[in-house]
Order: sequence, then C-alpha cells, then structure tokens
Amino acid sequence: MTTVLFHGGPIVTVDEDHQHPEAVFIDDGCIIFVGDMAEAEALASADTQRVDLNGSVLLPGLIDAHSHPLWASKTRGAPVVDVRAETVPTFEAVLGKIQRRVAAADPGEHLLFFGLDAQLHAGFRALTRAELDEVAPNNPLGVQTSNCHALYMNSAGFAACGIDADFATPTGSVIERDDNGTPTGKIAEAITWSALETFYSAWGDERLSEEFQDCIEQFVRNGITTTTEHLYLPFYKAYYLNALSKGWPLPRIAAYQQAVTPDMIVEPLNYGTDRLWIAGVKIHADGSPFIGNIWLTEPYLENEVTLERMGLPREHTGSTNYPDAFFEKMVRNYVGQGWQMTIHTQGDRTIDMVLDILEAVLTETPRPDHRFRLEHCALMRDDQIERCVELGVLGSFFINHITHWGVPIEDVLFGPDRAAHYVPAGSAAKRGMRISLHADTPMTDPSCLELMQAAMTRRAGDGRCVGPGECMDAYSALRAVTIDAAYQIMKDDVLGSITPGKYADFAVLAENPLDVSADDVSKIDVLETWLAGEKVWEKGA
Repeated sequence: MTTVLFHGGPIVTVDEDHQHPEAVFIDDGCIIFVGDMAEAEALASADTQRVDLNGSVLLPGLIDAHSHPLWASKTRGAPVVDVRAETVPTFEAVLGKIQRRVAAADPGEHLLFFGLDAQLHAGFRALTRAELDEVAPNNPLGVQTSNCHALYMNSAGFAACGIDADFATPTGSVIERDDNGTPTGKIAEAITWSALETFYSAWGDERLSEEFQDCIEQFVRNGITTTTEHLYLPFYKAYYLNALSKGWPLPRIAAYQQAVTPDMIVEPLNYGTDRLWIAGVKIHADGSPFIGNIWLTEPYLENEVTLERMGLPREHTGSTNYPDAFFEKMVRNYVGQGWQMTIHTQGDRTIDMVLDILEAVLTETPRPDHRFRLEHCALMRDDQIERCVELGVLGSFFINHITHWGVPIEDVLFGPDRAAHYVPAGSAAKRGMRISLHADTPMTDPSCLELMQAAMTRRAGDGRCVGPGECMDAYSALRAVTIDAAYQIMKDDVLGSITPGKYADFAVLAENPLDVSADDVSKIDVLETWLAGEKVWEKGA
C-alpha cells in the first residue's frame, strides 16, 4: 500500500490538538502525521500519492452509530415493494399497488410490502387478515409498517410462518387474536422480524447479493465509513464475510447482537482489522411511538389518528415489551458477560425503568467504562438526561423522527410541549453527554449530513421547527457523527478524528459543513470516501 499525502484544502480534524493543519500523511492505512506541509513532504517519497484537495474539505469518515445495512438490504430491496408515504402518498394508492403486484404474481409467490404508515398515509386504516385474504388468496402476503415494528399478513402468510391459534406468543412479541385465539392479521415486535425471515428465505440468497451491494454503496457514497448492524444475528456473519472477501467497499461494522431471551450465545469476533466485530448486545425495552407500544408518563393525545388509525384506547400510556423480571434477567446476564449494552428506549417511563436497572447493576458491580447506550431516546426528560450523565449512560438519538414525522409528533401524538423536547439531542449535548445521531436505516436513508442538518434545524416536513430550544450547533452535530459516535461504539482510539495513529478513514466534501447555512448542510456533495487509506468511492467515477 502506497503512502498518501493530502493537502490543498481545509482539513477538519475534529481533534482539538491538531486544528487547521496543512497536510495529512498516511501509510499502510493509518494516519502517520497531521500538521505543516513542509514536515509532511519530508515524510514523502517518490512513490507517495499526492492528493490535492483543490479547495475541497477533508473530514474524518462519518459514523452512523445505529443502523442495519444487511437488514435494510432485505427489507427495502426488490422484490420487496416500496409503499412508503414518500413514494405512495395515500392508503388507497397503497392498496392499489398491492393489488397490481398480486395480479402479476405467480401462485404461491411470497409478496412483501414495506412502508405502511398510520401517521403519513392519508386515509390509513389497519389491515385485517380477512381483507388481505380477499386481495391475495393464493400468495403469502405481508405488509410491514415504515417503523419496522409491525407486520400485517394474510392467512397464507400466517401459514407460511407457522403461526396459528395454537402457536404460543413468544415473550416480547404481540400477535393480535380473536376470541378463539386465531390471529386477526397484525403481529408486532420480535416475532415480526422472525416472520419476515420466512419471506426473505423463500426468495433465496441470490436476490440479496445485488441489494446488499447497493445498500453498501448508499453508505459509502454518503461518506459513511463506519456504521452498525443493530439487529445482528449469527447467520449474518456469512453475508458480511462474503462482502469482505469480494472486496466490496463495506464500511466498518460494529455488530450488536439482538437478544430476545436471557440465554443467547454471543460469539466474539473481529475480522479484517476492525472491519466487522461484535460490539455488544441489543435489547428492545419498548417499541415504536408510531404504533403505540412505548411506555409513557403522560398518555397519547386523543384524536382520529391515535384512536382510529392506530387503534389506541383512551388515556393510553403504552407498556414495555417484556415482563420486568424477564427484562432485568436479560440485562444482568449480558452485562455480567462483559458486553456493552444498547437498549431501545422510546418512552420516558421505559427510560426510568432501564436506568433503575442499570444503576442497580453498576452499584453492585461497578464498571468504570461501560458506555451503556439508550437507543432513540424519543421522550427522554431533562431529569433523565442528568441521571444518564451521572451514570455514564449515553444516548443515541434518532433525529430523523423530527424530519420525517415531526408534524404528527407535534399535532396528533404528543402535543407541542412534549414535541419541543422530543429526541432532545441538543439538551443532552449541552449537559455534557457524548451523543450520537443515527438514521436507523431502513427506517430512513443513510446520510450523516442529513442527520447533522436535522439536529441543527429540527425542520419538519412542512418546514416548521419542532423544538427550537433543542437545535444543536454545527460542531456539536459534527462530533455526533464522528468522534462522539466513535466513542459510543468504543472505537474512539482508532476512529472518529484525523489524528496520528488512527485509521485513515476520510470523507472529502465539496464544502465545509461548519461554514454553510444549517439548511444547506444536507446539500453538500460528498466527493470521495476513503477507507483504511484506499479510495472506495468517487463522485462521477
């Protein structure tokens, strides 16, 4: 591998000890020197590759600290049919698209649709098994919600998944049933993801190869050099190793294995010098604010969306996914094994419960550098932020809830007061928490620049600012997709800044995100992406 010298443009290191350097010198995939051009030239040889930035901006490779690249490839790629509101705006149009796909299907072909949205699809109503049987009597059919937490199926779909009246609902899952115990059409949480595997496996592995390549390119063309697989399952390893063996430009993957029982086997691994490793364990303490299964102190608002579309009862405050003792046993088991814990928490009562358990565990068995993470943090309160900071618990904020669902969050789900502090990334950063921002692909598309802009503007779909007091400054937002995100995945010693000794992972941008208007950050062109000292993507190449 040749040495490379970068020069000729602004270098944003995100390292207070190496600010505004003239040059960066790399060797064997690592950063050797950051500083004056003359000193960098002294390290160069005749074989050194010189990269003149020509005024473009060199940044550390961007990091999305909570995503699902392989799962996104399964969920969003063909033959899954995209029915998200941004592509199919009304519920009736969704039904029309389903009917047209069924009409073109072979008998017995598995059909899956992604993106049904109770808040964004005009005219939405819950689908039933009986209605889907009429639409598709001869094909297993599933319609997944855009939040990924629920799935509607017809009778053939339930049969293919082996779910009938005698099927016992797994702990942490939901199967809606009639008085006879027969599933009525909707399932939610862990059983959703296992049922989806029935559809994916019916199509075979060949369909996944092209989709996985496309998904990988989505990340790297957005300058993302590290992300996570936050629902990692052991059989995923083969797909990731295949991608590495074929030389695909796979970002570094911190895998968090999904736990739904207290006795799961977690296999330690680290392939290709921090290219794929098991970083920890992921548990879903609650579900999605958009299907109503998060645990709240104050109830949902009551209106047509919550009562009719979502089917919530009055004064609804939701619940957690697991019985208290079962959930605590899971946490204690995996913490006891030494794993970093990442816990999906949306409702504020859920966050109270999780912090109580983590505080008890840390009191009994202190662990100075645990970096326990709460994922998404939709309705985290100020007192909970303070408590997290005291305990050393970190928040990874799903800021795209604001850009995609900010209008219904404020108008129909929680009201202006709670919406003003929904995903309170700004408050958390101001109080000293090292936060990260994430897109949670496949829920939203991967782009750390979009995450930065969302955190800086909190601009919803209709242009309103939802919670101006929570807006972040540009540098804090940049840290949340570089060095602080690296800290959250326990790799800040080798990733997240342009610092000697770290991996040479870079994003080259047309403009400096610290200098442009907050509303223009997502419009900045990513020109090149470098991973371990190799250029893996170039705009227009």
